[in-house]
Amino acid sequence: MISTVLTAVSLAVAIAAPDRDARDEFARWLDVLGENTLPGWWNTALLLAVALACAVTGAAAMAGGVFGAGAWFTGAGIVAAFSLAELSGVHRRLGGIGRLVLGEDALTRNWFAMAALVVPVLAAVLLVLAARLGVPSSRLLAGGGVLLMVSAVGGELAAALLGGRTGPALAPVIVAHLGELGENVGGALMLAAAVRALVVSRAGHALTVRHRRAAPGGGTAPVRLTALWWWLGGLSVALTVLSLGFVIADPAHPLLRDVRLFADLLVEHNLPTWWSVALLATAALAHFATFLAARNAGAPEAAYWLVTAAVLAFLSLDDQSQLHERSEELGRLVVTETGDFPFYWLIPGTLAGLGVAAALVTLAVRVNARARMLLIGGIVLMLAAGLGLEVVQGLFMAAGNEGTGFVLGYHVEELGEDVGVILLIGAAAAMTRVSRGGGLALVYADHPSDDHLVQSPTGSDQRESDAGMRGPIPARSGRPGVPGSSVWN
Repeated sequence: MISTVLTAVSLAVAIAAPDRDARDEFARWLDVLGENTLPGWWNTALLLAVALACAVTGAAAMAGGVFGAGAWFTGAGIVAAFSLAELSGVHRRLGGIGRLVLGEDALTRNWFAMAALVVPVLAAVLLVLAARLGVPSSRLLAGGGVLLMVSAVGGELAAALLGGRTGPALAPVIVAHLGELGENVGGALMLAAAVRALVVSRAGHALTVRHRRAAPGGGTAPVRLTALWWWLGGLSVALTVLSLGFVIADPAHPLLRDVRLFADLLVEHNLPTWWSVALLATAALAHFATFLAARNAGAPEAAYWLVTAAVLAFLSLDDQSQLHERSEELGRLVVTETGDFPFYWLIPGTLAGLGVAAALVTLAVRVNARARMLLIGGIVLMLAAGLGLEVVQGLFMAAGNEGTGFVLGYHVEELGEDVGVILLIGAAAAMTRVSRGGGLALVYADHPSDDHLVQSPTGSDQRESDAGMRGPIPARSGRPGVPGSSVWN
């Protein structure tokens, strides 16, 4: 429904103002065919949500010993690649890379020919994977995946044949809009496939996620997330080092220059931007999951987790659609323009940053010490990097000095923001405990304990002395726990 509304609004804007250059900033922000837009972020966020849902379904299948768990993880990787293409336009780079590698011929004149080879292979892989899952998830996953791929390539190809998706003719614009809507509907069907394979229930204060074909588990074991933090931090550092290396080397070879544009942190619509958006979207979903666990436990601070989830989703939107850059004129209205300082958006951005900080600090005073430290550390690091270092970069640019100091500054800024988001994800993890045993169980906890009871997905209490686990807290709202396992709506 959201996808349909956004597409309809974008089409209405295109019909009312066919000349894209004559549109105001708000109309450009609503254009599903443009860059740095609200619909563009929604497309990316939806595909990221599908990828994460497939990964959770795979983890639940693996915990329950269900055949085909690997298919869900592979599907998650394919959808994540499409989200990267949606944000960065990497598919449009295929033509240029193909010409450099294979030479100039019919296959490499544009990205459509390369996509005609790549997409059928991906579709075939997805169909094979879907066949391993069993109905109805297999049909939803196969149908959604094929619709996603056909719409992504077919919509743009048909629009190009009709004269180009940017108009001015109306027919290709309509076709391009339908292609974008088809991608979203395909993603929604794949999300439905992942959700349809799961049974969500509650056992006491634990929320459980179990694959429909999994046999009820007996014992539970804690799920340790140490490797996750190494992966998230390591990938953030690796992308920063990759970008820094290409910028300093400044390669002359055309292929390497294309790679540099795809890796440079300063360039929008590239791999690092997608990673930042993905981290923020993951943080938003992690805080939302913590809200669900806290509400199930009757924790009075549950609503604050929902607020921070919304704030992180907004930051993800800002990162992709460049809302802060669009507020430049607001900053120029507040103060008198001085010199060549380029970042007047920092004025409204600082006010927005204070609002974000207030939301997170309000939550921080209501959680345990470890989560509080992570929340405050994460937001301080994000604001110091995103606002403080941006001021330093603006001074460099105003002085006409975009040398080594400027390059190092924006790399440290992006890395600092990513690490800050990882800390915020860690804050959600510090307030929840995940265990597995026939499925996955999520429990909200507010204090460490060396020896405690954990609720198994089957509803039985088990003594757990493994370090790092925390027990479920009583329902502080006075609502009694629900014994056994019941469907959670």
